[in-house]
Amino acid sequence: MAGHPLNPEAGSTPFPDDPREIAAALRAGELSLELTPYYGFRYGERGRRFTRSDSAFLVTLATHPRPVVERQIRWLAGLLANRGMPSLLLEQHLRVLHRALCRAIPRRAASYARLLEAAELLRDTRRALLPDEDCRALALSFVREAGLPPTRLARGVGWLLAGAVADERSGSGSAVSSVASWFTDPELFPPRFIAAVHSTLAGARAAARPAAPLRGEPAASEPRPTGGALTSPRGTSPRRS
Repeated sequence: MAGHPLNPEAGSTPFPDDPREIAAALRAGELSLELTPYYGFRYGERGRRFTRSDSAFLVTLATHPRPVVERQIRWLAGLLANRGMPSLLLEQHLRVLHRALCRAIPRRAASYARLLEAAELLRDTRRALLPDEDCRALALSFVREAGLPPTRLARGVGWLLAGAVADERSGSGSAVSSVASWFTDPELFPPRFIAAVHSTLAGARAAARPAAPLRGEPAASEPRPTGGALTSPRGTSPRRS
């Protein structure tokens, strides 16, 4: 392979041959970035490039048997969680990607269902550790303690923090610290916001159920991203007053 057509830093990460699938992967990536401004704030343009190549990689999983897909998704979810992207973000992207692919090539919908099944696997794992009702309560509590209006963006921070705790319980040991390191940066966020982050993480840890680690490495013969999957220097964010 001469080089990745979507991201020079992605190395030999697999991508689909069908241009319709590539276009759908790019559309899904852009929508996920819009749905979660955290990506852009923290990871900037480099994160956008890896969103393209990772999204295209995920399309290729649809051709594999379910056990292979599940191993790949668990592995990638753990990798990303440890780099500051809770698995609920991958879960959301898999749903967006599934819809984009089914609209682009309806006759392959049965194959693309593997991606939806993977999203449900992540959802069920998260809910078993920290149910949605707890996450919603934590998100609202975060908004109140941070002194923010209850917008989707503000509540989304609470969900990210709760999701990171669920990932930590699921075996991603750096999931919380990697998220907290950014959201508690005093150069980016004011003291009240940072205090709310710490309080929300403590509340999530108190509410979360224990679980045995579920992360595992894919078999050596299976494809996986090779370019680092959204690794990036710290991005910037508008300081909140």
